[in-house]
Amino acid sequence: MTLELGFRRYLRLPDWIQTGNGEPRKAHFLGKKEATPVEKPDQGRNNDNAPQDQDTGKYRKLTSIRMGEVDDAMRYFMSQLVASPAEGWVARNYFCQLPVRQQTEQQSPLVFGRVRTAFPSDGNVHNIKQMEMYFPNAVTSPDLLLVRRSNILLQDPIYSYCVGVKMYLSEAEVADFSQSENIFVEKGFAPIYEDGYIDLLDLNEHNHSSRLWLNVIGSEWFASIPDSVQPEIRERLRDLADWNKVILNYHPRRHSLRYLSLNDELDFNYEFTRHYLLTPQDTNQTLLKLEQIFEGIFIQGMS
Repeated sequence: MTLELGFRRYLRLPDWIQTGNGEPRKAHFLGKKEATPVEKPDQGRNNDNAPQDQDTGKYRKLTSIRMGEVDDAMRYFMSQLVASPAEGWVARNYFCQLPVRQQTEQQSPLVFGRVRTAFPSDGNVHNIKQMEMYFPNAVTSPDLLLVRRSNILLQDPIYSYCVGVKMYLSEAEVADFSQSENIFVEKGFAPIYEDGYIDLLDLNEHNHSSRLWLNVIGSEWFASIPDSVQPEIRERLRDLADWNKVILNYHPRRHSLRYLSLNDELDFNYEFTRHYLLTPQDTNQTLLKLEQIFEGIFIQGMS
């Protein structure tokens, strides 16, 4: 039995943005509010004549970062990431792996983190004068780093990544997301399309840890599954929820009279069952919730 994944290649750079298919609407789910980044207080202004690695209280020193910390962060997040569409592209919410100049023997020769902002603007790393990155922390919210062009070894390989989102969609549902796909990429998310279900059948308690955290399931896609397999797929989707994977049920209004939502299919009922799925009605709502949910995951640390 062959597993076929519907990977798409991104041909548009993130700065070529198309309009999505509708204005965001407020989600009906009344759940816990996602966490937002909390920066450490700035205890002083930056001095242009100060050493490049001076700790002002706002930024963590690059010289304090150890290789073991970078290894831990990369192991934790790399299984969730997809190579960005342009090599060396630096943009807000992208993850980057940068080789840096070592000022001490103990300093890591690499930094890895999620971009907060770049100056003068998003673009190729060679055009960036300085950038702020969130460096993942083992037990608390990420540290904020200031990385200048002079810190980066530009002659060495530089990698950037988007967060992967597994999308189980019908052909018509894929067409919806294709219209705004580059908006997802611009925001740091890479859709990975799947029209089959075999990988869900192979899912178990021993291999689920390697799965992507973020999943979008189309109601029309679920309805297309053969009746003989639907009970097992229902069980696997319930398992994903139990294993704390994020599931968003893409359920546009045109589906209302034709297909059940996943909450109905899985017997999820808000405030009466342990799980209840968000059901975005368009691609803009889907992206909005993905941004909010992943921000909450990232800011809580790697514990």
